[in-house]
Amino acid sequence: MHRLPDDTITLNLPSISFETLFGDPDFPANAHGGNDTITVGTEGMTFVNLIGDTAALSDHSLGGNDTLTVHIEASLNTVIVDGDAQSMSGYAKGGNDTVTGDSTNSVRNGFSLYGDTEGAMSDHAQGGNDTVIGVFGGRSSNGLVGDGGTMTGDAHGGNDTLLAFQANQDGSAGLYGDALGMTDHAQGGNDTLTFTIGSDAQNGGGALYGDAGELAGDARGGNDVLTVVDLSGHENWESFTLVGDAWTMSGSAHGGNDIVTGGSYADYVVGDAIQYNPATPGSITGGRDILNGEGGNDEMWGGPNNDIFVFDKGSGQDLVHDFNQGNKAVGSTAAEHDLINVHDYGFADWTALKSLISDDSAGNAVIHLTASDTITLQGVHTADLHATDFVI
Repeated sequence: MHRLPDDTITLNLPSISFETLFGDPDFPANAHGGNDTITVGTEGMTFVNLIGDTAALSDHSLGGNDTLTVHIEASLNTVIVDGDAQSMSGYAKGGNDTVTGDSTNSVRNGFSLYGDTEGAMSDHAQGGNDTVIGVFGGRSSNGLVGDGGTMTGDAHGGNDTLLAFQANQDGSAGLYGDALGMTDHAQGGNDTLTFTIGSDAQNGGGALYGDAGELAGDARGGNDVLTVVDLSGHENWESFTLVGDAWTMSGSAHGGNDIVTGGSYADYVVGDAIQYNPATPGSITGGRDILNGEGGNDEMWGGPNNDIFVFDKGSGQDLVHDFNQGNKAVGSTAAEHDLINVHDYGFADWTALKSLISDDSAGNAVIHLTASDTITLQGVHTADLHATDFVI
């Protein structure tokens, strides 16, 4: 296999320019891309598409382990960065890339960062184990994607790390561990997604999807870890939506076993998906997820399968929508055994906890952990609960 050279390129693009830059523009069939380092600066009203290797990786081509960085200055820039190519097919494999977009010192910019490709990953294409980093603020909306725009066929996502950091002012980001959409037999990697609210950030929000916007067909989600970290201490922050697998699961999709941890605000914390469209009753399978809303008045859905809802001290007034009811969302009548973990509150035993549970005016069981921390179990009565439903 022909191995391309390792290049180091540093450019500063002028205002009002349109550029597409490749790390390996002359890429023979089935070649192995070089390990390139490309750093680009923009000055305003600039469109740049930075690609680590070439336009299309196909057959048995291999992407290099590239380091791609774009520093965004001024305003009204649009940036797309692809760790490997604009599309991948055949048995192509992406490299283990580090992709970074930094718009800290600018306003009204947006970047879309892809660990492998902005376009389709099809056939048996496989993504690399990439690190995708977005640093932003300044009234911007951004996207971080671990692998590709779409994944079809038997494409396989890499085990990626996505790191979003809001440095200042208003800003938001959507994080997708694998792709915007996955179908056929595509399989997601085991990804780690973290959104950090910096100490100088003012307000904003975001959405984290462990795998994709949609899992369709027989697509399978990976075992992902989603986390929001708050360093700001502000009270006017918008909520986050954290979904272990995808916004929508359809057909016979399979969810992974995910760990989902919210932040200090009123978050939506979801184990598998928001919407389900099964091909037949029960054809969608959920993962065994662990959900923790942390602070704020959160809404939580475990989804199909057996999940664990964790509540730490200061958890707020939380609402669990589907305790022991997640299978109903996919039309399954299979028995379900979710757990509620309140170990952090230090109850002596089930008797001590049971005395703090009562039905509200709508008949929903409410667990009064403290004067300010409660858990409401929608559609569940106090009489339905037993010691085996809790980790104490």
